[in-house]
Amino acid sequence: MMKKFAATVGVPLAEFVFLLMPLGALYWLWIAIQLGSFMMFVFGILGPAVAVTAPFGLYMLFFGVPHWVINLFC
Repeated sequence: MMKKFAATVGVPLAEFVFLLMPLGALYWLWIAIQLGSFMMFVFGILGPAVAVTAPFGLYMLFFGVPHWVINLFC
């Protein structure tokens, strides 16, 4: 029962989120430009760091920029 549920709901949901990650990475870079934060931009284009910035960018796209991001990078 749980395997069928995971296959019908979990896999498409994971694929949907995975496909949105490039959008989150681009949004991270856009916010870096809007805030004028060079370090945030550099962090967003570093290879391994994109794995961290893309989910945060996706979060910011839907819920807004958290205060800790503004405080940390500005």
